[in-house]
Amino acid sequence: MIDVLVGYEDPRFGKLGWWWRAVNVTPRSDTESVTTAVQERTSTSRTSTTTQAYAFAIDPTPEQANLLRSHIGGSRFAYNTLLCLVKANWDENRQKKVADGEVSKEEYLGTSHFDLLHLWAERRDELAPWWTENGSSTYNDATQRLSRAFVNWRKGKAKFPTFKSRGQGGSVRFTNQAVSLTDSHHVRVSRIGELKTYESTRKLYRHLERGTGKIMAATITERSGRWTISFTVEVQRVMPPTRAPEKIIGVDLGITTLYTGATPMGEHVLDVANPRHLVGAEKKLAHAQRVASRRQGPRKGVAPSKRWKRANARVQMVQASVANSRKNLIHETTTHLAKNYDLIVVEDLNVAGMLKNHSFAKHIADASWGEFVRQLEYKTAWYGSTLVKAGRFYASSKTCSQCQTVKAKLSLDERVFHCKVCGLDIDRDVNAAINLARQGLAGTSSVTGRGGEVRPSQQNLAGEAHPDEASTDTPPDVGA
Repeated sequence: MIDVLVGYEDPRFGKLGWWWRAVNVTPRSDTESVTTAVQERTSTSRTSTTTQAYAFAIDPTPEQANLLRSHIGGSRFAYNTLLCLVKANWDENRQKKVADGEVSKEEYLGTSHFDLLHLWAERRDELAPWWTENGSSTYNDATQRLSRAFVNWRKGKAKFPTFKSRGQGGSVRFTNQAVSLTDSHHVRVSRIGELKTYESTRKLYRHLERGTGKIMAATITERSGRWTISFTVEVQRVMPPTRAPEKIIGVDLGITTLYTGATPMGEHVLDVANPRHLVGAEKKLAHAQRVASRRQGPRKGVAPSKRWKRANARVQMVQASVANSRKNLIHETTTHLAKNYDLIVVEDLNVAGMLKNHSFAKHIADASWGEFVRQLEYKTAWYGSTLVKAGRFYASSKTCSQCQTVKAKLSLDERVFHCKVCGLDIDRDVNAAINLARQGLAGTSSVTGRGGEVRPSQQNLAGEAHPDEASTDTPPDVGA
């Protein structure tokens, strides 16, 4: 049996959907038997507290939308104003240092959250006499973001903070005191009122009712006229016991075939064709971008026209549709793997390095392999399975799955692996997936060794799942 992802068009939304269907397939090759005796892991269920995000689409009234835009604009204004004040102060002190030679440390404006908040409280009446129109969370959000930007700059993780442009949309973050759920279809936000959600928030609402969840903050975002609210929630979850690795699958990531899975015994059990979401939408995207380029867009001293705003919104809608379709397929596949297999072995690909190849960069980015592995990391912990990453330099595609002979070269256009030693002819992706599955049996570096390779003697496949990535008693299907 092989699990095949089949596409269909949903008449309600006119979009492509997916479902899993089992199909009888004859194994492509007979491989040597592999010893499946793996020491069974023993673990007990326990409760842990983790931080999780819940995102929902909301439907504000025109009056509520204007109030939300006022809060977003207030946060952006405070961010830009404080950044301007800090830069001016630093430039002035730099000139003094060149002229006089000494500048005391106290003369520099601080960039911590509380320093910026104190600076805003001192200058807000002068610079923004309208500041009382928005809630206090608006300006607290601006100071937090700017402080974090300075921290990232000092650590070398980002460039020096830049000013935020108005553009289209934006976001603002509210603290837990300013946001609450009134029922499973309405969110109450301070100064805004009750916001209706397009979908039910029952998963989050039940956590709050049981006392197993606590809202820490909520971010409201506008993109192309569409509004979403994302809750940061502290949730108490029951971590399931890690299952014994009885069902093992190796997953080879590719472009022609997005995901190919096989067992250590050589059975081909997973085949997901690449829908190429971006390539399919390129013609529509190019047309929308061409129309937007002929409108009066934003530039220095000139406001964008309303026709440009509408045209640019169409561009963003196409891009959002591509991103949502891609993410939906990844969610469906990762959930299927985490629920149905005990041990999942994937490649540790250098995606950043591969993107430097401009011949394949677009297709590699569209495949989103990094997001696939990221979702597997937390979903395997949710469902009690285990994720293992094979060594980055393990030649899974060049190694014969039958006699273990390693080829010196294997070009990308060779889709069938032919072994000159044992005469095996097999699809190259299936061959790689079998080798990866057997690496799971042999013991390779697991995701518990984040930040680098873990030698087989040091790795621990019998360890329990990470307590910060635990699941509920019975995790629901993605999209349920």
